[in-house]
Amino acid sequence: MRVRWSEVEERARVVVAEYDGGVTLRQVWYRLISAGALPNRASMYRRLSSHLARARREGRFPDLVDALREIHQPPAYADVGELLAAVPDFFRLDRTAGQTEALWVCAEKDTLRVQLAGWLGPLGIPVLVVRGFASESYAALVRERAARDPRPARLLYVGDLDASGESIERDWVDRTAGCWTVVERVALTVDQVNRYELPPAVGKGTDPRWPAFAERHGLDPARPVQWEVEALEPADLRRLVMAAVRPHIDRERLREVLAEETRQREALAAFLATWRPPGGREG
Repeated sequence: MRVRWSEVEERARVVVAEYDGGVTLRQVWYRLISAGALPNRASMYRRLSSHLARARREGRFPDLVDALREIHQPPAYADVGELLAAVPDFFRLDRTAGQTEALWVCAEKDTLRVQLAGWLGPLGIPVLVVRGFASESYAALVRERAARDPRPARLLYVGDLDASGESIERDWVDRTAGCWTVVERVALTVDQVNRYELPPAVGKGTDPRWPAFAERHGLDPARPVQWEVEALEPADLRRLVMAAVRPHIDRERLREVLAEETRQREALAAFLATWRPPGGREG
């Protein structure tokens, strides 16, 4: 397959434009593979990374999200007046208050965190990211928080359809046993792979879980394959996630909480507006 990098760059630019809140290089990579624009080889991923990095340096390509690398620095303000002016924007009530069921959404991979948090943040729904086989400390943290909520809890899971992905889901559910009344896989499923005509990527033949996975799904055991959830277009993934969430949200109760949040935020802003710096001078 001959790669025309100018065409790949243009298709990648279209992919980035489809995402609200940013997109990672790996998401772009999976979408390009799914569209047949690039062959699924590790060497090609490295070449894509190098090409898009150069394009970003030259101002030809938008920035991508690097979810694992951040600048760690405590927040700072010019003075206390600047801090107080920002406080009302920080204020939020628990938007799940009064709901009969506690919803949690869990992603297998960190590449989905930005999208899921953006879609679910307005509803106050917590997003978990296990990043493969999660640590015991993370599982303990979730168990402790879930135990503080007396409501029945529903876990909605988003992950790859492959031998390891199914095992990662089972491992997480086992390690957080007792937290969930219901566990539901939102994506990916075999039906979704067929409905959206997602092409398979080459699987890991060395994965000891592959033979059982192939047998469960009627696949050729001699041809390991896998499907990445990032291959779904963002609009399709959002529809799937929100369709799974929507039936469990009491919209009238949510409107009441949002109205009260607005009232309290306005009262807070009015109170803070009366503050004067030391010496009685206005800032």
